[in-house]
Amino acid sequence: MPDIKRILFPVDFSQRAIGAARYVESIAGRFDAEIMLLHVVDLATHVSLAPRVQPHIQTQLESFLADEFKLFTTRRVCTVGDPAEEIVKAVQSWDPDLVMMPSYGLGFFRPSLLGSVTAKVLHDVACPVWTSVHSEEAPPLESIRYAKVLCALDLGKRSHHVFDWARSFASEYQADLGIVHATPWVEAPQFVAEARNWIAALLEPTATTATVLIQGGEAAKTVACAAKEFQADLLVIGRGAGDDNGYLGHSAYNMLRESPCPVISI
Repeated sequence: MPDIKRILFPVDFSQRAIGAARYVESIAGRFDAEIMLLHVVDLATHVSLAPRVQPHIQTQLESFLADEFKLFTTRRVCTVGDPAEEIVKAVQSWDPDLVMMPSYGLGFFRPSLLGSVTAKVLHDVACPVWTSVHSEEAPPLESIRYAKVLCALDLGKRSHHVFDWARSFASEYQADLGIVHATPWVEAPQFVAEARNWIAALLEPTATTATVLIQGGEAAKTVACAAKEFQADLLVIGRGAGDDNGYLGHSAYNMLRESPCPVISI
């Protein structure tokens, strides 16, 4: 079961960060997790001003989301450097169980649709990462729920690990679990049958019941459509690069952009 006791929450003071904070509150409250709020004074932006700006930003950080996080154990860290590199360093030194960050915002998450900072963090860290391109539209804290968790599997080597994480998270929330597999061969009965048998073998040892969706098409769009169809509150995917990670590794960034709900990538 995911043992989420430390959450790293990089913030840039944007509206997206404020929206993402509601999701941080929700998960931290459920797992009784400590939260580190990290802000990086970007050397590329401030250059020689960074040493003078940092104390002011630290003061701003101390009051940022103070009411929202007043019941949590928090650390508030302001550093100077390249934002992506500093976030990766924080992951390496503090060893969080989950990183939670909006996919882009008005501060250092801004440079692209996904955000170059977010993209580098996803590439360089090994722990699960929560992202959402819609975090500024976050509902009130009391309305955030995880009633339906959808897990995208490519049936590759890491699928068991991704499934176990999704299954355990769904169990913690007593949520309905769905599994989606995208294939270009959906019209070939033998490939669909093989996929269903593989997923059935995955479910059987854990006595897990899940809605199984096997659909044809490009991975990211197919998974996004399945998330809408399943009315998922959370999408869990694998990520990475290289042949061992299958198509989800190569399509993970597109899935983050296309998903109608927050994503945790494993």
